[in-house]
Amino acid sequence: MRLDTLQARGRSLALYERYGALLTDHQQAILDLYLRSDWSLAEIANHEGTSRAAVHDIVKRSTHSMQEYERRLGLLTEAVRRKRAIEALEKELEGLQRRMARLSV
Repeated sequence: MRLDTLQARGRSLALYERYGALLTDHQQAILDLYLRSDWSLAEIANHEGTSRAAVHDIVKRSTHSMQEYERRLGLLTEAVRRKRAIEALEKELEGLQRRMARLSV
């Protein structure tokens, strides 16, 4: 699997974790199998008793909906920003702790 495909899948999973509750139960069930259980479209179609094209359409529409939620609400973007800020603060704290340790010797 190509890296960009893995990155896209990872982003879709992150969007699903943030916005999945806003989808219908049916959309959630399909995306859960597709993203979390890593089922193929054909496997999901067989399981649901529908066509691969129908499953593909649900995945595509659901992903688009979640991307639109992110565009409007920005929860995932904000979480990434906060994570980076925390990492920067932790790094700064480690530096301060090293300086304090040198001063107390």
